[in-house]
Amino acid sequence: MGNLNYVHQKTGSFESKLIQFLLGISGFKKRFTRLVIKNKFPKKPARIPSGMAKTNSIGEIVHFGRKTWIISPKSVAPDRLILYFHGGAYFGNISGLHWAFIRQLLMHTQSQVIIPDYPLAPESTCEEVHQFAKTLYLEILSKYPSKQITIMGDSAGGGLALGLCQDLKASHLKIPDQIILLSPWLDVTMSNPDIPLTDKCDKILSTEGLKIAGQQYAGNIHPKDFRVSPIYGELSGLCPISVFIGTHDVLLADARKLKQLLEAAGVENHYFEYPGMFHDWMLVTQMKEAGQVLQQIIRIMTS
Repeated sequence: MGNLNYVHQKTGSFESKLIQFLLGISGFKKRFTRLVIKNKFPKKPARIPSGMAKTNSIGEIVHFGRKTWIISPKSVAPDRLILYFHGGAYFGNISGLHWAFIRQLLMHTQSQVIIPDYPLAPESTCEEVHQFAKTLYLEILSKYPSKQITIMGDSAGGGLALGLCQDLKASHLKIPDQIILLSPWLDVTMSNPDIPLTDKCDKILSTEGLKIAGQQYAGNIHPKDFRVSPIYGELSGLCPISVFIGTHDVLLADARKLKQLLEAAGVENHYFEYPGMFHDWMLVTQMKEAGQVLQQIIRIMTS
């Protein structure tokens, strides 16, 4: 039912090793925890790169008082649509790295991409975020009924993407055609006993910081509710799911667990595990491994 794809490389590229070395000596992991504790993540979205408008039409709508961007390639009339949820531990907004990755998606998948500036924790909690996401999806479904829809997200956005689809299924609503999860955060409790095995390799995310962020994002909902931690939700009956994860990511243990659960539930899935790669590396579009992920996404979306 599923495909287990360990990418054929022994370790990450020189660029990947250099980035992780620099992250390590700069103490980024401790900084991540401080950013969560002090709520100092950027709350405003990064600006869309000016060059993106040369090859794409960029529109905006306001949903629940927040911007949502609708971007389409000028060269084609896309019959595919990607609803993209950005990462940031539910605390941080869209970054320049996100826009660079989205630009590549637009260029290579020839899809329309919709990017919401969804509410952020701790000012908002899971209930508000899911209400925002669910109503936005239903609005998209109503406006574009004939398009092939992919819901995609990285890190926290991956958790939101999967939880939203579980919510849609439980509500007997139409689910998307497929889900693509990039370094997804699937369990805010960070209780998987295998997490310490990769924690020391991760130079970006700290277990302590993620636990704090997860608790504040959950609000009054139990942290093992599927809307907060979709690893605990019902998976049977979902559309095909693709997962991309690196072995130097503290979220690896739960990605592997999701793979096992999808197999048990009989859900078609594609699992790509990259040796030596760090959290959200696919957003660093200059790296060869990011290009490999993009090519795999194209194959998944066009197959």
